[in-house]
Amino acid sequence: MEGIGTVHIKIFNGMVQELKKVRYTPQLKRNLMSVGAMKALGLEVSIGDGVLKMTRGLIVVLKSV
Repeated sequence: MEGIGTVHIKIFNGMVQELKKVRYTPQLKRNLMSVGAMKALGLEVSIGDGVLKMTRGLIVVLKSV
């Protein structure tokens, strides 16, 4: 890990979400998100039928196959 910062992610509906305290590890060359960290932010996480879905109330924050 080289640092901690804030990133902006454009989600499937075009909205931009801000993630704070993101750990940057350039050797991975991939973006990783901790399910535990997302739950700590108050998101509900469900995984089923090959789909990961994160919601806050009725708002879908992230949906991925």
